[in-house]
Amino acid sequence: MEKVMIDLLISWGPMLVLISVWIFFMRHSQGTQKGQQEYMSQVKVYVIEHLAETRRLNENLERIANALERKQP
Repeated sequence: MEKVMIDLLISWGPMLVLISVWIFFMRHSQGTQKGQQEYMSQVKVYVIEHLAETRRLNENLERIANALERKQP
């Protein structure tokens, strides 16, 4: 009986280890998904702010270019 238990443990041991490692990584990835969502929302806010700043800069550069064109004879 003891020999059968040892044989069973040896034959199923690697499979049980693989399953437990898989469960560990699945639980770990759920936590990182929440972090990724928060990070992506911060990136979205940054991109929106960056686009607004770029548009403002472009408007200012166009005003300067128009003023320089008017000064040329």
